[in-house]
Amino acid sequence: MQFKLFQLYQMNSSKPIVGIDITEVQWDNCDLSNCPPERVPGTVNMVNHGRISSCPPEDLPKTFKDTDGNEHNIEDIHSLKSSTW
Repeated sequence: MQFKLFQLYQMNSSKPIVGIDITEVQWDNCDLSNCPPERVPGTVNMVNHGRISSCPPEDLPKTFKDTDGNEHNIEDIHSLKSSTW
C-alpha cells in the first residue's frame, strides 16, 4: 500500500492493526524525524489549525516497527483495521 505523510502521522498516533503477508501486527512507530512536521503553520483560528504538510513519496520512510520491535516494509501492508474495537 502507498500512504501519504499525514496518514503515517495518524498511524503513529492510532497504532492500527496492519495485515502483512498471512499475519497481522500492531503498528507501533514509523520514524518521521526526516519528514516535514504534521502541519505547516498558517492562519490559525478555531477552524484552521494550519495546513497539512506534504512530502514526495520517494522521501517517505519505507519501514515501520510493530509493538514487538520487528521491522516491516510499509509496501507489504495489505489491510488496516482499528486497534480499538
